[in-house]
Amino acid sequence: MGVFNLFKAVAGKKVGEARETLTKGKKEPIDTSLPLQIHLGSSLVLDQTPFLIHGEAITQPQPGAESLVFAYGRIDLGESVAHRFYLESAADPEAKSVLQVVEGDGIEECRLFATLDEIYPESADEWAFWIGEEDGYIGLPAFEDKQGRLYDRVWGDGEGRMAPNEFTETLYLDRFGEKTASVAHASMLYGRWIDEESEMAEYILASREEHTDGSALIQLSSGIDVIPESITVKY
Repeated sequence: MGVFNLFKAVAGKKVGEARETLTKGKKEPIDTSLPLQIHLGSSLVLDQTPFLIHGEAITQPQPGAESLVFAYGRIDLGESVAHRFYLESAADPEAKSVLQVVEGDGIEECRLFATLDEIYPESADEWAFWIGEEDGYIGLPAFEDKQGRLYDRVWGDGEGRMAPNEFTETLYLDRFGEKTASVAHASMLYGRWIDEESEMAEYILASREEHTDGSALIQLSSGIDVIPESITVKY
């Protein structure tokens, strides 16, 4: 199952449940010092400008006027941390996305991702197509989407295949860390210019995901850069 379905399986999670009181006995919330002062239950207004300017050139759907944070993921990258805020549209709870903020000595990267496809390989050969050590698709120098658009590999130089980056994400489904799960990722990032003059890029994040419930899949996500200052945190 994908990450969004995993949330339902682990906790039957609803956004309203994230808006708990700031204290729970003597336990401190785990989300009080996250980037942009975002926390579980936050209401975010995302800038619509890139979607209005570039329209259908952007693969992922335009987010709603307001999105709610219903889960939080943390990935330790050594000298930096990737904070992943799982969002659902206030107008359409089925419309979900992920705001990823990488923080080191400040915010180094801010991107909005949405699921492009979820693939469930059913045989060793199908898994090898995606993650085989010699010629698995994830890690090749370029990625071609279903529309025939080519994305160049962002992580790593060279002409041959590179092994996907492996890391573990800890998922928090409540503000006090009482409901958690983990996802093991093996990922590669690809990108293409939508408008090179204005430096508007689009990305595909291709990942093998292994979940604590034993399920595994190939997750393809489409993303764009977001200016951190363009995000309004209403709550």
